[in-house]
Amino acid sequence: MRHQHILLALAGLTAWAPLLRAAEDVAWQKTASTHFIVMHTGDETLAKAVSERAESCYSTIAADLGYTRYQNFWLWDKRVKILIYPTAEAFAAACDAPSWAAGRANAKKHEIASYKQSGEGFLSALLPHEMSHLILADFIGEENIPLWLTEGFAQWEESDRKSIPAMPASGQQFFLKDLVTMDIRREADRTRVGLFYAQSASVVGYLIKTCGGESFGKFCRALRNGKPVETALTTAFPRDVPTLETLGQKWLKAVTLPPEK
Repeated sequence: MRHQHILLALAGLTAWAPLLRAAEDVAWQKTASTHFIVMHTGDETLAKAVSERAESCYSTIAADLGYTRYQNFWLWDKRVKILIYPTAEAFAAACDAPSWAAGRANAKKHEIASYKQSGEGFLSALLPHEMSHLILADFIGEENIPLWLTEGFAQWEESDRKSIPAMPASGQQFFLKDLVTMDIRREADRTRVGLFYAQSASVVGYLIKTCGGESFGKFCRALRNGKPVETALTTAFPRDVPTLETLGQKWLKAVTLPPEK
């Protein structure tokens, strides 16, 4: 599913009126858990699987942000709704999503939306990806989240988390001072787009796995308080990676693959 978060929407959507009517006619049923309300159309087995996976991902993501003791987060009336539409067409119409999209996170509505689909892609990758966007938005505030951080964090949380994503020894990596201010959504070169997402996931994975969730949580809280990235690094990682230059050097040394022979 990851490539679906990298593709850029190049054209507007048209001819949705019949599908919008279909989306409005969905007869929702609810399956509730501690932090989530799964909205579905009668597939209780799917709803239970989604609910259990969401709760598991919630615990993992919370640990990486160092807020396992955070009180009243996504509880009671603050629970996140996960809408599972009956078809891809109904989902696309209701969420104004491009045809290639398989899921959407809406921080303002506190919702994640997708549709019934075969395979494990939704549970294993898309659900934790979209949850990560919402949790980070709640934890930091949408206005304070750099694009590299939210996309890198979302990809890290959908990974197997056994190792930090490696980078080829090509010398094409972005300087971190450029990566942390980049808005790749305006980029037409898909090679650069792919590199941005891969590098963002690798840097975030390095910070979490090497420095730990508690320190990464401090980093995110510093951003929430309006600190620039460099200052947030100094606050959270004073010994390990106090500057972008230090982070760049240590990260690249840790993740660069040896050149092919």
